[in-house]
Amino acid sequence: MHSKNTSYRADIDGLRAVAVLLVLLFHFDLGVSGGFVGVDVFFVISGYLITEVIRNAIHSKRFSFSDFYIRRLLRLQPALIVTIGLCLVAGFLLMDPASFSGLATSAEYSILSASNFYFWLNQGYFDASAQTQPLLHTWSLATEWQFYLVWPFIVWAALKLSDRFLLILLSVMTVVSLAASQIMLDYDSSAAYFMMPFRVFELSIGGMLVFAAKHRASPSIESATVITGLLLIIGSAFLLDSTSPFPGLRALVPCLGAAACIYAGRSKAGSVLRLSPMVNIGLISYSIYLIHWPIVVFYKYYVFRDLETFEKLALLTLAFAAGALLYRTVEKMFMGKTPSIKPIGLSVIASATMALIACSTFVINEQGMKSRVPEKYLAFAADPVSFHTNNYGGSGYELNTILGESNGKIAAVIGGDSFALQYASGIDAALKGTGQSIPGIFIHGCILSGEYTRVLNNAPRQDYRDKYKAVITALQHNKTPLILAQHWSGYQGIIANSSGENVPTEKPEEYIKVILDSLNKIRADIGSREFVIIGTQPLKNGLKSPVSCLLRPNYIEQKCESLLGYLVADSSTKAINSALAEFANSNEHTTFIDVSKSLCPDGYCSPFHSGKVLYSDAAHLSIEGSAIASKQILTDLNIITTN
Repeated sequence: MHSKNTSYRADIDGLRAVAVLLVLLFHFDLGVSGGFVGVDVFFVISGYLITEVIRNAIHSKRFSFSDFYIRRLLRLQPALIVTIGLCLVAGFLLMDPASFSGLATSAEYSILSASNFYFWLNQGYFDASAQTQPLLHTWSLATEWQFYLVWPFIVWAALKLSDRFLLILLSVMTVVSLAASQIMLDYDSSAAYFMMPFRVFELSIGGMLVFAAKHRASPSIESATVITGLLLIIGSAFLLDSTSPFPGLRALVPCLGAAACIYAGRSKAGSVLRLSPMVNIGLISYSIYLIHWPIVVFYKYYVFRDLETFEKLALLTLAFAAGALLYRTVEKMFMGKTPSIKPIGLSVIASATMALIACSTFVINEQGMKSRVPEKYLAFAADPVSFHTNNYGGSGYELNTILGESNGKIAAVIGGDSFALQYASGIDAALKGTGQSIPGIFIHGCILSGEYTRVLNNAPRQDYRDKYKAVITALQHNKTPLILAQHWSGYQGIIANSSGENVPTEKPEEYIKVILDSLNKIRADIGSREFVIIGTQPLKNGLKSPVSCLLRPNYIEQKCESLLGYLVADSSTKAINSALAEFANSNEHTTFIDVSKSLCPDGYCSPFHSGKVLYSDAAHLSIEGSAIASKQILTDLNIITTN
């Protein structure tokens, strides 16, 4: 940001380059596990520049609230509008109705600078993964805009008293916001990440720099300061990862690093930030940031698989080129000084905003424009937006339920996560008329274990523990077999022990060891009764929802359908299933059932059977898939017989 109320500093553009490079390397999965701290660096920079602009303008009696907001609109909105518009066009050409409808909803929130609320409130169990949301990254812009809405009034009111009062106020706000951010991690870590009050300390740290930047230290100290700052930023980027509780106190490290770089960026060592390539990247960093994430999300959506390293590097290069183009053709256009820029720019922004909201509303009301779906697939996709919810094998069943005859003889107890609940419809239908029942005790996203759990907001999940106790209670005073089904390969890297301490499971051998230890403890807890372990259905690594593929429009040739079939031998669940089978063979009264025998006849897995889809999303069985696999399970256990 450069205005008449502040002097231009090339080193700050260089720091922007560091920030955006870290974000891109993180998003493109190129070895920087904590590159998301680049956003925190951006926040500190914004806090510094905005506070300086407002303070200088007030002292020179040139400050105007309307002028401030108009400049911010002209600076930020045009490139955002174009990005959102391009995303909607790409979504129309490529996306299935459910994904397109979700994109349109997030577009409405993004254009109104409220997408941080959307992504905070809409990351439920059945929602699309955040990593497939093309506008996910706009949460930070929304947070910044919410900061802009209140910050000028805070600075203006504080300066009615004195500079000293403003500095004290900023200090208090920093401490309070940082403490609130750290505390909120224990209650709602998503809110702590997305919501503005828990990020204010990052912006206010930048604001306090306005008072420090005028006081220069010796050249050697300043050089050491900027080097230390860069080490703090880059070190955080490599040491943190997506499992790190964040922001809170951990965010203080890169923020202090950014503050050190801003304070001492004019030093000799700060010349690394003033290098021409760094400055040029910093100048276009906003446009690069806007365009890079949609590029990677849409490409991954289109190719329907995980990306190779050369593809990631190519997309990274494309992001820089597209960002430069967006900067020169859109962002820079509205940064001119001609008198007509303001009225023309505001008119364009207002018109484009209304048009995007109207288009997004139309897409939502038309259920993602399902008319784009190839006609041959409409038969099983009357409501494509809700396909998973309506067709999931556990849809409509309570987490505690009786399957089969409500008063029938109990043949077994089944427990587990959503990969157990997926069998509810199949087991229920198969047991009707047999005089038998199977109580089901389920919980979503849970590793069912007496020893291990998951951590939510830095605390072990008590509801997971309670669910395991409920399973053990259901087995008391009887010899009923326990059927356990889980997404066995789905909890790697996110397991904690009963004390809430993270257990090392990043390496496959570590993870399998923990799973087997958990099974051994369950085996001991349930006594000599039969223990039935259902293996995870075959899944292809990186494969997305088959329905998402089938319901895509064919305006552009999409080859994802050719990737839907695969061999059982290529399944990503093969290793864990083999370990489960070995465990069963090594323990008495323990049985392993491999559902691939029914789902993948002759060793080949297809998402189709008799014209119906076996999966409701990328991993869970549909009602049809549940019926097929459940029949095998109950037959293998001699609970039912086949004709």
